[in-house]
Amino acid sequence: MSDPDQRQRQWSEAGQWFIKADEDICMAEMALVRQPPLIDPAAFHCQQAAEKILKGLLVAAAVRAPRSHDIEILSSLAAPLYPGLASRMDQFALVSTWTMASRYPDYGGGLGTEANEVADMLKAITAFRTDVAALSPIQLPRPM
Repeated sequence: MSDPDQRQRQWSEAGQWFIKADEDICMAEMALVRQPPLIDPAAFHCQQAAEKILKGLLVAAAVRAPRSHDIEILSSLAAPLYPGLASRMDQFALVSTWTMASRYPDYGGGLGTEANEVADMLKAITAFRTDVAALSPIQLPRPM
């Protein structure tokens, strides 16, 4: 994609994914600061944020984002397009399991994950979101 206008349009469209990711980051933060922390909802929103950031990266590269919640699949598609971010994408694979386990009692009845583990993942996702915004050739909404 060598056309600068097309590249800007793709990043503008990707920005819509990043806005939704920011909302999930915000929800995860709010769930974790509550006493007691709402660990499962925070984990769910971490997964959602990672998913939307990866889908946004695909859209920015003019690749149609698949209808998948699987972070490993999304990372495998995005990593070759953004080799400088590839190793960081790998760290989000764990959150794929958080989608169902955090939402449905018949998938294990909860994560059994500690708040600090979810908080650490949230920090990594938030830092990743900031680094992704720095790649954009246009002014994107700032991460929350």
